[in-house]
Amino acid sequence: MTNSKLWGLLKVFAGLLLLTGIMGCSSSGGEAKKASKDQGVTLKFIWWGKEQRKEATLKVIDLYMKEHPGVKIVTEDFPNADAVATQLAMETADQNTADIIQGDYTFIFNYINRDLIEPLNSYIEDKSLSVSNVPPEYLAPGKKNDELYAVNIGVNSEAIAYDPAFFQEAGIEVPSPDYTIDELYKTLVELKESIDDPDFYPMGAMFNASYFLRTRGVSMYNTEGTALGYEDNKDLADYFALYKKWTDEGLLGSFEDVNNDENHPVITNKAAFYPVYSNAATILSSKAGRTIKLLPLPKTGEQEGRFIKPSMFLAVSSYSKYPEEAAKFIDFFINNEAANDILIGERGVPVSSVIADHLSANLGEAGKQQYELLDYLKTHSSPIDPPAPGNSIIVNNAYQIILDQVIAGSITPEHGAEQFRAEAASILQVTEGKEAK
Repeated sequence: MTNSKLWGLLKVFAGLLLLTGIMGCSSSGGEAKKASKDQGVTLKFIWWGKEQRKEATLKVIDLYMKEHPGVKIVTEDFPNADAVATQLAMETADQNTADIIQGDYTFIFNYINRDLIEPLNSYIEDKSLSVSNVPPEYLAPGKKNDELYAVNIGVNSEAIAYDPAFFQEAGIEVPSPDYTIDELYKTLVELKESIDDPDFYPMGAMFNASYFLRTRGVSMYNTEGTALGYEDNKDLADYFALYKKWTDEGLLGSFEDVNNDENHPVITNKAAFYPVYSNAATILSSKAGRTIKLLPLPKTGEQEGRFIKPSMFLAVSSYSKYPEEAAKFIDFFINNEAANDILIGERGVPVSSVIADHLSANLGEAGKQQYELLDYLKTHSSPIDPPAPGNSIIVNNAYQIILDQVIAGSITPEHGAEQFRAEAASILQVTEGKEAK
């Protein structure tokens, strides 16, 4: 399929996603929202995750149902956040959304802004949901106009995973947490020269362009999500040039179908470094049978680009017949010690300070990796950017097509940056007009 045909299909897909969001724009408003105490309640919970998360989540659900025999929770699980977003779009069009939604920072506000998510302040007031041990800054990303809609259940950060045993054997020093992009480059070159394996890449994948732009004091999108957030094409062109340089020098790999399992490039020693979210350290260490450690992203500009983000949210659908019971389950998920002894922070460092302290006191070296990184980032980070616009998936696909052309050498980094601006403007303006209708 040609790029132009693919681009046309992506625009159609964007329109369909937007349409389902608008069609589903409704709330259960005047319906009775409280379940009778003697009434059996069935809640549907939609979420994503791989094998370890699925096993732990189902155990927590079983524990909850044993303690709340009048409540039955059925699950709808998917491999990743994109699959959940697609399923939610279809369910919303049918007004049949799951009661409890595991949402991602990139899409949850599209549902909040269309009144498809139940506001939670009233459930906090009636004690169904307690956030008393959650720092205000961890609640802020799920709020709109001082109303809490989505409960952040863990915090994490973009990071770079590495195997300290691999570096020790290679006799190469790991950069300090304050390392720069130039220091990283020197380490990558040293690794390339030292490791005699044609299938080995010092860097398994590149950190993303959004981070690079943040270190230039700009962002990928503006606050409203209606345009790009940077004015100078040179910012993105410099990133494209860096990406191509590292690829051409054999420093940067492009592994396909990478999962947090025993085949991960860092575990198999096919890559020395690999960008991950910090909560991946727990499962990677478990799969490796040894501690996989974390570095923050390198300093690539004058501004502090690193940030702490919500790993994911739990929210209640506005179509739920039993929002109070759904809120109680969220409370259990973030505040119950036994539940979190099962979850062990796999979704990120727990937002409850009580639970975070409880877990960290009982973790080994591998389990503490994300806690130590987050502690470091408390004083070495800047506020997170606003969520990407709802049609960012289409912008991202256009971006990837252009990046591939830059890497292949068919267009220059400068031309790629210009082309991306034109494509992004077209996508954002078209969708902005549709939403205004």
